[in-house]
Amino acid sequence: MSKILIIEDEMTIVDLISFNLKREGFEIDAAYDGISGLEKALSGWADLILLDVMLPGMNGFDLLQQLDYRVVAFDMPGVGQTDEPAQPLTIGDYVSFTLELCKKLELQEVILMCHSHGGRIALSMLTDKNCPVKCKKAVFYDAAGVRKAAPASKKLAQTGYKAVKWLGPSKLTSPLFGDLYAEMRDKRASADYKAATPVMRQTMNNVLPLDFTDKMPSITAEVLLMWGENDTATPLEHGQIMEQHIPNAGLAVIKGAGHFSHADNWPQFSAVLRAFL
Repeated sequence: MSKILIIEDEMTIVDLISFNLKREGFEIDAAYDGISGLEKALSGWADLILLDVMLPGMNGFDLLQQLDYRVVAFDMPGVGQTDEPAQPLTIGDYVSFTLELCKKLELQEVILMCHSHGGRIALSMLTDKNCPVKCKKAVFYDAAGVRKAAPASKKLAQTGYKAVKWLGPSKLTSPLFGDLYAEMRDKRASADYKAATPVMRQTMNNVLPLDFTDKMPSITAEVLLMWGENDTATPLEHGQIMEQHIPNAGLAVIKGAGHFSHADNWPQFSAVLRAFL
C-alpha cells in the first residue's frame, strides 16, 4: 500500500482528499502547517507528498528547500522509542551507537546537527582525528559540551548534597534525614533527572560533567552555532565560549527563544540554517 502525506491547512480539503484516496487503498497522514509538515516529510514515511503553498509557520516553497538533504533523525538509547540500555552509558557508548548507525546506513560524509546532549556526542566525534565518519560542517543549537566552574556557593551546596547522598537513609536511623535527602535532590535535580530511571540517572552522571572546551581548537569542520537568547538549560554564554574556541565557528542568537530555539522561533532558525547549508 502506497503512503501519501497531505500538507494542507484547510481541514475540509484534507478530509475530502483523504476520503477519496483511502477508497483507492492508499494510507494517509496529514499535517496542517508547514513546520509539522516538514517534520513528517523528513521522517521518510511517505511515498508521495501533496503540498499546499500557503501554509502557516512555513510556506510550501520554503518547505521544499528543506527537503534537499537526506535527513536521518534517530533516538539515542533510553530516549524516545529506543530501548533503555541494560547498563549506564558513557560518552564513548553514545559515539559508538552513532557510528554504528552511520555504518549501517552507509553514511561516510555527514553534516552533524545536534541539540542539547547531542552536542557532547558531536564534539567527541569532531575532536577525534581518527573518526571514521567525515564531517565538513556541523550545526550546534542550544547544545551541551561546556562545563563552567560552579560558584563557591553552589560548590558548597553540591558538597553538602553529596555528603547527604553518601550517608543516605540506609546509613542513618532517622527518617527525617531521609526526607532531607529527597528534598535536596528535588531542589538540585532537573526535570529530566527526576523522571529518569536509575540506569539513565547514572548515565547522566557519567556525561553531564564533561567539558570539551580544551579540545575545541582542534575542530576543522565549519560550525554554525544557534542559541536561544533565553536558554537556561545551556545558556547563551556556552555558545559564546564555543564560538571563541572553535576556529571556524559563527554564532547566531535566536530572538525570543529558549532551549528549543528551533521550535520557539522557526522562521529565524530556518533562515539561518538555510544560509549556512
